[in-house]
Amino acid sequence: MSTFLPPKRAARVQSDWESHGFSTTSLKSQSTSLTTRTNDDVHLSISLDPLTQAFLDTPQMQRLRGLSQLGVASYVYINATHTRFEHSLGVAHLAEKLLSSISLKQPQLKITQKDIILTKLAGLTHDLGHGPFSHIYDGELRKQLEFRRKRKGLEDSGLGPNIEEFQEKYKGWAHEDASLDMLDALLTHHGLKAHSDPEKYDEPLVQIGDGIDRLKFGVIDLNGDITPENLITTRDIIYVKECINGAPLNDGKEWIGRKDKEYLYDVISNRHSGLDVDKMDYYARDQKRTLSVGQVEFILIEESFVARGRCSRPGECFECKNCAPKDVKDHYMICWPEKLVVKGLEFFKTRFSMHSNVYTHKTVKAVEYMICDALVLADPWIPVPNAKGGPPLRISQAMSCTDNYVNLKDSVLDLIESSSDPKLQRSRDIIRKIRSRQFYKCVFSLAVGNKDHEQELWKKSEAEIRKMIVMTSKKVYEAQYGQFGTPEKKETDSLGLKEGDMIVEKRTIHHGQKSENPVNNMRFVSKTDLMSLSKPLESLPVARKKDETEYEAHVPKKFEEKCIRVYCKEKGKESIVLSAAREVITFGSKEKGQVHSPHPKSRGGGKRKERVSLSQNSQKSLAFETDDTADSSVNSTDGNENQEFMLSQESNDSFSVSESPSAASTRVRDEESTPEAQIRPTKRLNLG
Repeated sequence: MSTFLPPKRAARVQSDWESHGFSTTSLKSQSTSLTTRTNDDVHLSISLDPLTQAFLDTPQMQRLRGLSQLGVASYVYINATHTRFEHSLGVAHLAEKLLSSISLKQPQLKITQKDIILTKLAGLTHDLGHGPFSHIYDGELRKQLEFRRKRKGLEDSGLGPNIEEFQEKYKGWAHEDASLDMLDALLTHHGLKAHSDPEKYDEPLVQIGDGIDRLKFGVIDLNGDITPENLITTRDIIYVKECINGAPLNDGKEWIGRKDKEYLYDVISNRHSGLDVDKMDYYARDQKRTLSVGQVEFILIEESFVARGRCSRPGECFECKNCAPKDVKDHYMICWPEKLVVKGLEFFKTRFSMHSNVYTHKTVKAVEYMICDALVLADPWIPVPNAKGGPPLRISQAMSCTDNYVNLKDSVLDLIESSSDPKLQRSRDIIRKIRSRQFYKCVFSLAVGNKDHEQELWKKSEAEIRKMIVMTSKKVYEAQYGQFGTPEKKETDSLGLKEGDMIVEKRTIHHGQKSENPVNNMRFVSKTDLMSLSKPLESLPVARKKDETEYEAHVPKKFEEKCIRVYCKEKGKESIVLSAAREVITFGSKEKGQVHSPHPKSRGGGKRKERVSLSQNSQKSLAFETDDTADSSVNSTDGNENQEFMLSQESNDSFSVSESPSAASTRVRDEESTPEAQIRPTKRLNLG
């Protein structure tokens, strides 16, 4: 009679922690159970394995709780208060879900549990390098500091390294660079670091201090063990960094982390199509918190698979950019069945909609500019402390040291506001205006079309357009002086107008590929080829670009929108900025140099109905529509308002309009929010 022995369990890796003086512990001892769960308002429930928990419970990850995902969007949408911590958990969850789905459908790809968890960790840590207030820190703040440095030099308070040298050294810095540095700091927190010697890339990490034992730091299998092949190595950390970076490190020519599984890099940052789990999460999360709609299109996750596809961006691909067109290679990439082509297009339409309605909303941008100005003014005087007792740094320099950067959050605004330092008075004044909703005013905007003078103007820089507006303001005011101003007002408004009184913004929003259809970068497998997905890697079907004519009913006329906006910083100067901006931007061509009075249209893109009563012998009324929206209204971008106007007949076809007393008594906006009324106090209606 034969005896059947149970399968032998994998041997546990014995620690070598006794060979050094560090105090180390097992990864499993960091958690009371192998896997825990947390609730989420988008994904309902998110699982957290021990390795993910070890990454979460660090100062570097916890810092993300103090960074708002949408920056200052809560000044328009009051529920937009979610953090980058929530978003990072969501991306990690979707990464695990996507790869688990593919590994079940295509087991021949040999996607391991370690591959899945490492990709999950890449999603968790991809935003570690973001600064305060979303993209203000690594975008507009650095732009304004560089502008001031070139124009008149930055104020040197003795805080931090030499300003000129620092600005030159970090000229091309991006938040992804800080994410890689913060990941190293996270490992250091656990007493670990990666090998620098390529010969040791496949060895466990180096133990450099107290924390988790390097030989007990890995992916725990179903038996609760950490086998040698599941230990975290330097190659694994490089893979996580490559996913965050979206390209090989140090301008490399090939992947190092998972060279034989290039499709894994499409999960967090899809270099081929731009459709990845990072965008899936924040589109759904941001929509839910701002527009009260939005959900993850799980069909794009559940129906995804790996196939071969021709490189969609050979000019940007590090493998194909130097190839002749005929030599552009096929990549193993994440693809979709051709029935999902419209779903793919809808995904990119969501991108356009969110950028238009939320991310670049005129009031959101106005508050961003105010915060940027406050941070620029406070930069020399606010020291960001070092977590380990090192020297403090300026706000703009904190990203150069992870021990300082870990202390820089959105709360820096509260620090400035509560300070009594007289050097911070100008910065405090701006913050207090924000608190009382005295925002910079977007007085004018124009969608740039195909007219020659509009295209010519678009080629100019924002600084050049600002100068043109200042120069034009004097001529405009001279032309309008007799009707709209007094000598005193002329002196204060026109002659005192400076470039610093306004902001010119050249805004471009698109569907993901500028003026091109982003779906052309996706690759689809035909229905007849779906059965071949189970074949070995080298025999996988070829996914192809979908012909646009097959779904042209869903394709928008344009994929890109360009707009020039002008904001006024100084109260009382809105009218002259508006007039000059309208002259420069709308009628800036040589053949149209005369001044044109503006029409009331600067508050947005909504429609409001106005009821007009005609003071004639017979009782008649006229309803008409004008473009208008509520100014900076909380949680609203479009408004429907009824206003009543009394008309007195002046001729057979022209009427002057004045607001009735009843309408005036219910008006809730101040004069500052309607600079157009200061330019043209009466409206003319042609009743033809």
